[in-house]
Amino acid sequence: MNVIRYLLLAVGLLYLGSAPAERADSFRVLPYVQNPAPDAMTIRWLSTTEEPGVLIVETLKGSREFRSRPKLASALAFNPFQPEPGGPHPGLPWLHSIRVTDLTPGAKYAYRVRQGMQQYAGTFKTAPADDQSIRFIVYSDCETEPESTTSPPVDWPAPTGSNRPEGLTRYLADQTTGCRENCKLIVARQPDFLVVAGDLVETGGEQRDWDEFWRHHAGDYGTIASSVPLFAALGNHENYAGPGGGYSAQGANFATDKFLMYFDVPDNQATDPKHRGRYYRIDYGPITLITLDSSDGLPDKSASDTNHSLTASQAPDFNPGSEQYRWCERQLAEAQQKSRFTFVQFHHTMYGSGPHSIPFGKPNFSGQSGIAMRVIQPLLFRYGVDAVFSGHDEMFERSLVPGTETLADGTTRPHAIHFYDVGIGGDGLRGPSAGYDNPYRKFLAHEDAPEVWDGKRLDSGGKHYGHLEVNVAANAKGDWQAELTPVIVFPMMNSRGEVIGWERRIYKDVVILTSPSKRLPIKKS
Repeated sequence: MNVIRYLLLAVGLLYLGSAPAERADSFRVLPYVQNPAPDAMTIRWLSTTEEPGVLIVETLKGSREFRSRPKLASALAFNPFQPEPGGPHPGLPWLHSIRVTDLTPGAKYAYRVRQGMQQYAGTFKTAPADDQSIRFIVYSDCETEPESTTSPPVDWPAPTGSNRPEGLTRYLADQTTGCRENCKLIVARQPDFLVVAGDLVETGGEQRDWDEFWRHHAGDYGTIASSVPLFAALGNHENYAGPGGGYSAQGANFATDKFLMYFDVPDNQATDPKHRGRYYRIDYGPITLITLDSSDGLPDKSASDTNHSLTASQAPDFNPGSEQYRWCERQLAEAQQKSRFTFVQFHHTMYGSGPHSIPFGKPNFSGQSGIAMRVIQPLLFRYGVDAVFSGHDEMFERSLVPGTETLADGTTRPHAIHFYDVGIGGDGLRGPSAGYDNPYRKFLAHEDAPEVWDGKRLDSGGKHYGHLEVNVAANAKGDWQAELTPVIVFPMMNSRGEVIGWERRIYKDVVILTSPSKRLPIKKS
């Protein structure tokens, strides 16, 4: 196949993949990409039958064809503890997962999947070399569920001094719309990958909530995951089985097994096989992303525990001495020498101003405080982590905490870490809570993006759904920088107070980080 023919085919496949496929009864989840490497990519999909599917990947050397080996996705059963609404429900789907290897770094590939009588086409890009610029998007707490469309919009606390019209106490759109419009903005920015810092679904044990998540990411609402890899962390909602199962060990294990079924990530080589897939490391071009599991801590129901309702589940401990803690230290040490920037994600925010940031033992303590995660802070400083992404308090907030980094030669230098709550993916839009513990707050949308209304029309400001966009590139001087931009999906309104469209806006809290000299030398062209 010559280059011109390949390019024409790639353009055609890209066009076909730009809109949802005719799903009929073949696909339960459209093809989506996972676990990118410079020379490999995993392509997954779920079908309604056991029939093998066919994957064709177009390369400059010709077409490569793969035949899937379907696996019954037994973990994707509907809630066994109490029947889920909306039945009768479909039977178990079949998981198809193919690892495509021997690819070229930073290259774009067209692919198509044939399942039964249906076909879906898309593209993906392998991870680039470490001297290439990248863009990625971070958000959390979309908490998808079918009820998001029919339930009233979430509470929308007004900040002090707002001239908001009297009586307007709920947001301007439902959660389904918020999540869908957020995804549309993300698609338009063409990121290299997505980071979702937990609470992907409302109820981890209810299959219909997972089906709703994939409707947004590889289904009839949108197909971003069909071309852009998604790196997810477990949140407390992924550990919640729903009515009947709750946070019991049996319920939490049932719920988290669904999460683990969907995602393909690098092996953390945990001693306990049940801990594999729950925390992992990704090296992508000039950055390292380390994902931790903050689901539960030991001792149970102590200040070291992030979920006092969760006991005896298969969640790994994160406290000093635990296997996850030791694994994290090894990864951070390697990343400090290898990568220009190191980022860490987990769900429970260490520094926040919401209901889950009230200290242990204080009035209104939620039993699910992220403050327990501060136990890993010495590691984060020692190895020069640049930013930490979390959610849980369901607001956009940035904190800046000073500390000290230890270099490979044993010397130290001042270092500060940016801690983000990016919990504005499509669920709550909270304001601060009384009694929170965050002396390091630098920006909180509720207080630092004042609402400006013209009658019934919001002109600017306010708390909205959105995400954090991170661009990593070398500047004109050859210095590597990471620019972190908070993006909101702003509702355009008419004079009657009706939402007539959405547009991309940013909060005035853009952060620019410069790679320290201890990292890789800048490669000269």
